[in-house]
Amino acid sequence: MRRTELLTRGTAIALAGVFLICAGLLAGAADGKKKHKSKSAKVTVLSNQQQAILDSGAIRVKVRRGKGKKVAVDGLQAGSTVRLTKAKKVKKGKRGKKLNLALTASGRTAMSSCSVDGLRGRFVKGKKKRGKKSKGSPVTPLIRNLAACAGGGQSQAQPCDPLDPSPVCMLPFPNDYYTVADPSTDTGRRLNFQADAMPKNKDGVPIDPADFNHADGFSPGSEIIVHIPEVTTQEAFDKTGFVPITDEHSYADADQPAVVINTDTGERQPIFAELDALPSQFGGGPADVNLIIRPLKNFDEGGHYIVALRNIKDSAGNSVPAPDSFKVYRDKLPSSDPAVEARRSHMEGLFSELQTDGIARNNLYLAWDFTVASENSLAGRALALRNAALSELGDTTPGDGNVQGDAPEFQINSVIDNTTSDPTNPVLKQVDGVLTNVPCYLHPDCLPGSRLQYGSGANADVPDTTPNGFADDPAADGPGGPGVAFRCIIPRSTTAGGTVHPAKAAMYGHGLLGDYSEVGATNPRRLGNQANMVFCATNWAGFSEDDIGTVISSLGDVSNFSKLTDRMLQGFVNFLYLGRALDNADGFRDAPAFQVDADGDGNTDGSALENTDDLYYEGISQGAIMGGALTAVSPDITHSVLDVTGMNYSTLLSRSTDSAQYLEVPNLGLYDNYPNQSERQLIFAIMQLIWDRGEADGYAQHMTGDPLPDTPEHHVLLQAAVGDFQVSNLTAEIEARTIGAHIYEPAVDPGRHWDVDPFVGLDPIAAFPFGDGAGENAAFVYYDGGPVDWFNDAAAGTAPGMECNHGDPTTNPCQGTALNPTTNTPSAPPDFGADPHSYPRISADGLRHDTEWLQPGGFINPCLADSDPRPCYANGWAGPTP
Repeated sequence: MRRTELLTRGTAIALAGVFLICAGLLAGAADGKKKHKSKSAKVTVLSNQQQAILDSGAIRVKVRRGKGKKVAVDGLQAGSTVRLTKAKKVKKGKRGKKLNLALTASGRTAMSSCSVDGLRGRFVKGKKKRGKKSKGSPVTPLIRNLAACAGGGQSQAQPCDPLDPSPVCMLPFPNDYYTVADPSTDTGRRLNFQADAMPKNKDGVPIDPADFNHADGFSPGSEIIVHIPEVTTQEAFDKTGFVPITDEHSYADADQPAVVINTDTGERQPIFAELDALPSQFGGGPADVNLIIRPLKNFDEGGHYIVALRNIKDSAGNSVPAPDSFKVYRDKLPSSDPAVEARRSHMEGLFSELQTDGIARNNLYLAWDFTVASENSLAGRALALRNAALSELGDTTPGDGNVQGDAPEFQINSVIDNTTSDPTNPVLKQVDGVLTNVPCYLHPDCLPGSRLQYGSGANADVPDTTPNGFADDPAADGPGGPGVAFRCIIPRSTTAGGTVHPAKAAMYGHGLLGDYSEVGATNPRRLGNQANMVFCATNWAGFSEDDIGTVISSLGDVSNFSKLTDRMLQGFVNFLYLGRALDNADGFRDAPAFQVDADGDGNTDGSALENTDDLYYEGISQGAIMGGALTAVSPDITHSVLDVTGMNYSTLLSRSTDSAQYLEVPNLGLYDNYPNQSERQLIFAIMQLIWDRGEADGYAQHMTGDPLPDTPEHHVLLQAAVGDFQVSNLTAEIEARTIGAHIYEPAVDPGRHWDVDPFVGLDPIAAFPFGDGAGENAAFVYYDGGPVDWFNDAAAGTAPGMECNHGDPTTNPCQGTALNPTTNTPSAPPDFGADPHSYPRISADGLRHDTEWLQPGGFINPCLADSDPRPCYANGWAGPTP
């Protein structure tokens, strides 16, 4: 045997001897009194029901061999312990002595807050140090009743979801907690808002949930709102590492704390997060500040999403524990509340899905899910009214490329003929009239304040499409009688050179709460003349000057908001009939008012309108936002220009300078009528649910290459002014991503965008001309009027592309513009310079793009300077000095 083997064997014998000696010593100790006490005495907690403990004010324990000692019960709290009961001495008696240990005041508080996970009894040896773990006795898991928790925790039987224990009901939002199963809908769910959960105005009147509950899911552009008490400052936001608007690409980071998962695809939704900045502006406190997560591209219609928040930090960088109402699911803690237990399997499904996507449950702060409304829920009403209205004209196959049936009936009220009276005017004729047979689908009539009517049973979500007479509006007063008023401008280009040049037919959408007379403004007159287009306009029913009274009533009670959105749907019908009057051979084309005298002999020489079915659309600001929806619904429009566009008013409202007159006006504004600052984002999100019926946010997925039923594909040009005060650039980019637009590049000069790496998810235009090739049906272009420290002192000129912003004459009207704030607040002078809202339509680049796009096979070319591609400029700005 070798030496190493001998040493090993000897070592083993020595160790065995030591073990035998120790075993003998231990056996001897087992016969002594000291060993008996240390190994056998223990305290077992018998109480395991949270509610029963709170009701009795005591915890019952069983003590074994502990006579003469004091016992108490500790609660386990996130790995540490807290004393729950007073200490009590064990008197002499039989083995298995049972005692009731009274809760201390702090113990009752801990039990009521649902922060205790388990109970452990112990013998008291002097003062127990807080934070140390108890040893030697078994842990009794606590069965919770979340309805008993302090701080607003409620069971699922209650109207508010306990996952977010903030004072604001209906958070987190959107949330399938506020839906019910409904196999009759396309998503299998239906909104189930309860009146006592809805925000209330200053008079205590809740928003009526009835109209919202027609929907089978939430808005595709919904903001996600949650309150995290420890994350109400920018320091806490930054410590946590939420994806900011200034670094949008970080939504895809592996450790991103805010994640939204599309369960149908398993992919992350592009998002950014922000803290609501409004409370700090209006005297609110930390309790009013909510975390907002916004999609950078709309959620898929009918889609199902999970929101997961994890690794949350406070302003000092400390980890923030999850709400107790969520921990009961995350940590698999038992509960005696049947409603809580009924939700457990659903929550386990969410955890399983998140695990599949690489998101562990153990570091989650909160997770919940929501369903997005289906195509039918969003666009079904508009399509039903469209189809019914066109069938009244005899066209039962919209979208087949043929304008069939009759033209709408109309009456001409007045004609202003500038043929010889004002030869410098780019408008040859202005024609005013009314459409007299537009079917009305509102009740009691089609005037402001009227509503759609719905059926019952299986038709409870289907609007009544039986015409209620003919539509009328307040602007239609005149010799033509009742009807839908319109104005058309015939450009002088139709008679250029003494011959007739029939013009293309186009519709024009006016701005915020304006009217059809805006078709006579500088831009449509100039564009009509350059592109040889007859522009006609009618009021945007639902959001025109006629509706201001309903707007005011909605600000006082949001329950009235449906009166606006229902009339917006009637507005679609009005525009569809105006379009048919333009492109039907029996409409405006042969009417005497649309005949032109080219040679000046006093006799008409032909029609101002082409003999073609093609129809075009240009909308400005609100006309672009609502025009995106009209474009998606129209079977006749082929190409649209949406100028200074955006979508999703819930994102846009607080970022627009236009909103102050509706939100902040004393006594009448939304803020005075709904003074609870922590609810205001929720109110915006709730309003968006029905606003989607009348604006681009509800139709963007079908605006271009994925058309709605019986609707052709459309070609759409989106235009944005860098730093726009009224329509945030953010909302334009979200729209561009959603419709699949290609972005013009170079889009902006360096430093002229809020993101460190701009345009996440936007593919660039690869080659010019763009627009007439396969897959080239949507483009997005920025127009820049220069940075805020630039002044166009030398060029208050009038040449196209050289105009300055005509604002307050006491300031330099040619000043440049700063980028929009990175918070949900508006730009404002003087710090942000001049409002560039008009720049795209007055710039030479923008006017040329409009002209090129609004024609058959429309396209755009690059903005050039000395043949080098460059960003598109306006306001006289020519780019930074090399």
